[in-house]
Amino acid sequence: MTDERAKDSEIEINDTKDSRHKLPLRAVSDGEVLSIEEVPDEIFAQKMIGEGYAIKPTSQLVVAPIDGKLIEVADAKHAYYIETKEGLKILIHVGIDTLLLNGEGFKTKLKKDDQVKAGDALVEFDEELITKKGFNTIISVIVLDDLAFEVTQVLNLTKQAKAGETVAVEIELQK
Repeated sequence: MTDERAKDSEIEINDTKDSRHKLPLRAVSDGEVLSIEEVPDEIFAQKMIGEGYAIKPTSQLVVAPIDGKLIEVADAKHAYYIETKEGLKILIHVGIDTLLLNGEGFKTKLKKDDQVKAGDALVEFDEELITKKGFNTIISVIVLDDLAFEVTQVLNLTKQAKAGETVAVEIELQK
């Protein structure tokens, strides 16, 4: 086979590659993995911005569920957006209406454009302060709707998830 013909064959093979890809989303905190419908916030529960899962945390550390780049860190330190190498965008939202705390009770050193790996610390939160102020600490992890992807997910409900270890959801992407 000539070099030119070999190159043509490579191109043909690459062009017909299966476009399905599985991605595990790990638990972002120790705690109980819940279906997103159980979040006491209609935007998340009704999947208005995408599919996902929730965690009722038993620790005050929140970690990245997947490898990627932080494309946004909320000024109030309660929300983190990660983009994977595949272009999928994941929102990690700590608490309900915690934006109103303006960062009080949250500690992070991360900023936009930082790279993270699954299990890397995103933020620590003060559960006692947040609950005393009347806020729920449930954590929502949302695969943001993107018309470029068809997303199917398999939820792994468990009462004792380990942050960065337990696979909470397995996502299958198809372009």
